[in-house]
Amino acid sequence: MAFDVPVSAPATAVDLGPTELLAPTPMDAPPEAPPAPEPAPAPAPAAPEDPFAASGLLDGFSDTPLAKLESSADSKFEYNGQKMAPMPITTAQFGQQWGTLASTSPLSATSSKVASLDQYMSLCESIGAHKVEAITQTSEGICAGIVGGTNVALIHGKVAPGGKVDVTIKSSDANMGGVLAMFMQNTLQ
Repeated sequence: MAFDVPVSAPATAVDLGPTELLAPTPMDAPPEAPPAPEPAPAPAPAAPEDPFAASGLLDGFSDTPLAKLESSADSKFEYNGQKMAPMPITTAQFGQQWGTLASTSPLSATSSKVASLDQYMSLCESIGAHKVEAITQTSEGICAGIVGGTNVALIHGKVAPGGKVDVTIKSSDANMGGVLAMFMQNTLQ
């Protein structure tokens, strides 16, 4: 199949006139402007207006920074407004409950605050847990706490040389166990 393409006549040249049209034309220099007067000193920038304060929505509150929040090793763990309380149990009771709690929250930290098993056990006590047993031969400690009367937390920790602390938390509430693990991680730092 062939396509027939019409053939057009050659294009005719268009005369644009003299080529000087494309050459730049010199312009007269602009007149000199009188010197500008010295500017007045600029006023200090005003603080941006707070639209909430301007509307009276702050009801007398002022814009002051919050006090620095600090965590310390002697502060009790708190979850949903309830502080952890010691749960006095024996090592045998700890072992029986360990297998029944489904939620596990591990953590590992190198601590400048905990270099020995005694320091680890004291830290657990300071956050509200009961010291169940310290096993000096293996440098392991177990502690137990309860939050709000129903949320059980069993804490097993192992302290290694150099301040390395490995902790496993078994709890009846997965969220509480996770929050406790983060709290302990921060407390160990």
